[in-house]
This record gives sequence, C-alpha cells and structure tokens, in this order.
Amino acid sequence: RRFSVGGTLLICAMGRRRLRPPASGGSVRRYCASALLWLSVGGPARANADATPDLHGDRVYKYLSYSETLKFFDDLKQRCPDIVDTWVAQEEFPGMLAPEAKDWAKCEGQTCKTLLVRIANRKKLGRTTPEVFFSGALHGDERIGPIVVTELARFLCDGYLAGHEDVRRLVDGRSVWIAPMTNAEGFAHRHREEKGMDPNRDFPYLQHPQRCMMTQTGRAVNELFRRHLFQFMLTFHGGMRALTYEWGSMNHMKNRKSTESPDDHAFEAFGKLIQDASGRDSNHHKFYPMGRINDVVYPVDGGMEDWSYAAGWEASPKPINVCRPTTYGGYDPSRTQYKKGSIACLVYLAEMDDMKTPPESTLGRTKELWKPSDTDGHVARNMRMCLKMVELARPEVISAPAASWPSGSAVVKPGAALKVQVRGFGCMTMRAMLILIPRASLSTSTGCSLEPEAWGGSDSGRATMLASALKVAQLLDVQCGGLSIWEKAAAAEHQMAGAMPAGVSGEFCAAIAAEFDQDWAVQQHPDPGMGPQSHAVRSRIEEHYVAEANDGEMRIDEFKMKLFPLSPTPLKAAGGGAGASAGPGVGAVHFEPKTTSTVGAAAVARAPAGKSQLPARVSEVGSPVMPSMVLAVFTMLVAGLIICNSVAWHRRCQAAARRPRWSPPRPRQLPPEESSSMEQGAVRATPPGPA
Repeated sequence: RRFSVGGTLLICAMGRRRLRPPASGGSVRRYCASALLWLSVGGPARANADATPDLHGDRVYKYLSYSETLKFFDDLKQRCPDIVDTWVAQEEFPGMLAPEAKDWAKCEGQTCKTLLVRIANRKKLGRTTPEVFFSGALHGDERIGPIVVTELARFLCDGYLAGHEDVRRLVDGRSVWIAPMTNAEGFAHRHREEKGMDPNRDFPYLQHPQRCMMTQTGRAVNELFRRHLFQFMLTFHGGMRALTYEWGSMNHMKNRKSTESPDDHAFEAFGKLIQDASGRDSNHHKFYPMGRINDVVYPVDGGMEDWSYAAGWEASPKPINVCRPTTYGGYDPSRTQYKKGSIACLVYLAEMDDMKTPPESTLGRTKELWKPSDTDGHVARNMRMCLKMVELARPEVISAPAASWPSGSAVVKPGAALKVQVRGFGCMTMRAMLILIPRASLSTSTGCSLEPEAWGGSDSGRATMLASALKVAQLLDVQCGGLSIWEKAAAAEHQMAGAMPAGVSGEFCAAIAAEFDQDWAVQQHPDPGMGPQSHAVRSRIEEHYVAEANDGEMRIDEFKMKLFPLSPTPLKAAGGGAGASAGPGVGAVHFEPKTTSTVGAAAVARAPAGKSQLPARVSEVGSPVMPSMVLAVFTMLVAGLIICNSVAWHRRCQAAARRPRWSPPRPRQLPPEESSSMEQGAVRATPPGPA
C-alpha cells in the first residue's frame, strides 16, 4: 500500500489516452485525483488483501470413490511428508483379524482397508499433544462425511505449506486423526452396513456381549481409542439435519426425554460454537438444529457416541459391556475392558442432510470456506466445524509485548511500564494475569522455560514457584479470539498494562498465567450424579488433571492455571532489596474477584476494536504511528494533485496550440431536403461561428 509517483503518472498518462480529445483539463484532473485517492488508501494492495485468501483455487468439491480416496491420501502424504501419516488398521492392529480371515472383504477388486490418517507436525509431537478424531462414514451410504474430512486434510496440508499462521498453529500444537471411510466395506459398496452388520450398534454400550465388536469398523475405532486420548470427536452421518450430543442411550432417559450428562453445559456451549461455524441456511435459520441425541434423533443400544463419551468412567459390565464376538475369527474380550479415565470424549453427531447422498452440486466450492454465506455448500460448512473443534483441543494465549517492553540487556527500574497484548486461542472465555517469576525459583540454569523441569515436575514445586511470583496485571472473563480463516472480526485482543513493582531486584521471567472456560464446570441435574468427566472439561477446571491411555504412551497432564512465557530471556530489576523476591503483600498468584482490576500500578485495557495487533508489533495508544501515516497520506495527495494539475495544464496548452485561428464561417452547404424546404419558405437559423 505504498504511494508511487511513477505509478500515478502512468495511470494519469493512461487516462489521457483513454479520454477523447474534446475532454477538458478538469476531466483529466478528476481522473488523476481518483487514481491518487485509490492508491493512497490502499490501491491494488488493499484490493488484493481483501480478496478471498485462496489456497486451493476456486475449485468445485466432488465425491471420491473408495479407490480415489486411498490414492488421494497416498498423494497427500507425498506432498506433506512432515505432517501427514497414514496406516491401515488391519495391518497396524493385528488382533482385529484372525490370520485365516485376512481377506475379510473385497473393495473395488482388492481386500478392504480401513484407512487411518494423522495430521500433525511430527517434529513437535509429544506424549501430551491434544488429540481430536473425525469419523467420515460409519454408515457406508452416507457420503458427505468422507469428502468433508478428506478436504479438511487437504486444507491443513496446503495451508501448512503456504505458511498460513493459524493452520500452522493447529498442526504444530494438535494431533488430528481421521478415518475417512470408517466403514470401508460399506463405503466401497455404497450400502449402510458392513456385511450385514450395523457398525453403529456394534459398540460395547448396553449391547449383548456376542453382538458388539463384530465389525472391522468397530474394532478399528476401538483399537485407536485404546491408544489415544481424544478430547473431541465429530462423527458424520446422513438422513436428516441435526447437530447432537450426549445422551443417546435408553438408560439415560426420563419421561421419554434425555437426561443431562455430567458434561451437559460444555456440550451445549461448545455445540453452539460449532453450530455458529456451520452458518445459516437460505432462510437465515441455523443450518443445524441442535440438541441431545435422544431428543433430536433417537436412542440406540451399542452406539459409538455413548461409548466414546463414557467407556472410561461408566460401570462395566453394564452399561460398558465386555464383548465376545465370533466374527472374523473372534476378538479378545480384554480389548473392551478399559482403564478408568481413559475414554472420555466430548462427542458430536452431525446428521448432515435429509438425503444420505445429496447431489454433488450441494457440496459447494473451496472459496466458501473463507467467506461464509447462507448459500454455502455442505463441505465448507462442516470443515469450519472441524477446524473449530481442532482449535478448541488446546486452549492457549497468544501474546506480544508492546514496543516499550524492556530489552533483554536493559535494567528495569521500579515503576517502569510493562505492557503486553494478549488473545485467547482455542477457548471460549479466559482470565489471565501478567506475572513476574523470580529466576532464582526455577530449577533450570538459564532462560525462562516454564516446562515441568523448570519447577521440578512436582505439584509442590510448581506451587512454590507461583507463590514467589509478582502479579503485575490481570484480565477477567473476556472472550477468546477465533481462527482468522473466516473469523477476522472475532480476534478479540486485550492489553494488559502494569508497572515493575518497587522494592525488588534480580532477574524475573515474565509470563501469562491463564485459566480457560471455567463455566464448563456448571451442572444442574447430571445423570449420573458426578462432576464433569470429559478430558476437555477436566483439563480446564481441575487444579491438576492427569489421564493415561489404555495402551501406548499417550497421556494428559494439565493444570487449571496454564503458563505461557513471554520471553526466553529474563528481565533485570534494580529496585533495591536483597535479591529477587515478592514485595509486601503480594503472596501467591490468584485472580481477584473483579471484572477488571488494578493491581498496584497495573491497569487492564481493551485493545482498539477492529485492530489486529497480534502477532505483529503492537501499536500502542498514543504512539506517533497514526499521525505520521495521516501526514504521509496528506503529503501524497497534495503532491499528486500538483502533478495532476501540471498534466492537465500541459494537456490544455497542447490543445490550444493545435486549435486553428478564427476565420469567418463559410456558408453552410445544406442537404437537398433542407434546400427544398428553404425554397418552400422554411426559415432556418445560420449556425453560429466560434465564440
């Protein structure tokens, strides 16, 4: 958006060529002034910036067959080898099939494969990386889900390669698991069941022991959930339109209505968030009606939804059955016995359309993801729900110290301003504090890492570290920002401002301490009568929540108050006193029960609305940036108008030089019809000469 004299002159010259010779100098001036104004307010750069970000081109979504889906993910793995991994469940989990049943079904001429896909930055994956799961088609004739999750994978790959900031944040900090054709045999043959068995009656929840885990579909999902701790899941279906959540089983109904699950408040609150992401229909109603499965769809025995929510905490063998099927050579009963606290997923069932396979024209186009409208196709709507779910798997604070933030080598004096811009990401609401942790309280020898080794890995070590911290500012009950992919206006940014306390000296590590979505703990009449049970809720509301997968190394180890360092280097304070310590009356870090607060010299201020300030350098209130920009634009306009006037006068002079001198007009030669009328006495005026 830079002003260019050369560019303006070029536009003016083009304007002169386009204007016809009789045009006045004023026309040229108006043309040039319009061009200058267009350039000064952004010109082509603004037009380009406001255009739809386009990672894929404006492509029409199309259904893929079984073989085409397999090939797609093979190619995707080649394009994004650092973030895309694929497995075949029957090869990865040998217990799913007896050796004599290895050719269990044919899919388009080959042995059927249940494909599993993971999208995550392999270099940053750890035991505690938050995980989400998307099931494309538990029923093979419900075809929208597979193309949605396939296009989701493509988008994450392309966005990561393109360096899109939010996509990189999702892929670097979360692990996305996809079963594009969960029911591979049904998908390949375009029928609901797997060899006559319904996969969504095949899970160990209120099901007869011989009638659960009969399918390869169910076993693949079970083996995956045994090894992972999914915080969210979205399973796609068709046959009606609804977005639903727990409960969906007959044992959790009263007076023919669903009872409340222990996580009902979180289910509803987050459900509204992804419901909003899906947009509205052509009548401007919510695209997805929402409610509990029992109330909106119908209750079933053996449903994947109830099992994936409660298998890790409800009683066994009832309602959580121990399965003993005989199909495919049998299945070990121990595979349906679960560790307490292992499977506890916030699961949503999306019934996507009244038709199980609606016309391909209803799928939509790639550009619809970026700019939602009431006419969007199925794919963009549901991809937005998926992306929101991936985001919420990991609540975090995105921060940027102000330009006035002390440099690493500077000594910070008492009363020196400490300002930082923050935005919650992966959350709905947050409360946050700007704190200073004495460097001496950390176990690490250098830097300001706040990983568990910094405080000895124990709860008491962490408590001791936080008790020594200084609270500079706090922010309570504010809205988190959203993905910038389509929610540009929702990026709520807030300024936290305070001052270096007096009477302290030494080195301090600046950090943001934050808590997220504390209202998810709210309950009214939970059934059964216990506190929230899901991983997503407990990792937010419990002081220290730990969970481990049934098999493998995945675990959750989260504190209610999460810490986010602002800088790898400590601040140096020189306020007198004996070493780095808390001043009088500071004590342990905690939130004051106020909407906004002032702590000592600290103040909290909302960032100017509509101004994106993260993660780029923060423009502070009162900085000379805006006046200088106004002056620059004014100078450009004045200079441009001078140039345009010069061009116009030059044009006028050239026109005058070409104009012939005045001479008496020659008699007008009339056309024959006018001559005859003159002869008949008609009177006609003589055309005037030059003025």
